[in-house]
Amino acid sequence: MTVSERRAALRQLIALFGLMNTMIELSAGGASRSVAEHAATARDLVGELVADLAAAG
Repeated sequence: MTVSERRAALRQLIALFGLMNTMIELSAGGASRSVAEHAATARDLVGELVADLAAAG
């Protein structure tokens, strides 16, 4: 992986971390629809990251 590819992957992981924190907070507050929406976004982000890493490797 190049430096720019690693940075892009790191940005995606940071975004995923933020989404996971938001899902935890929403779940604790009982907002199930918002949790589901954030979970789908997190899933999509993980899928993109996996695809990017597979293409780079």
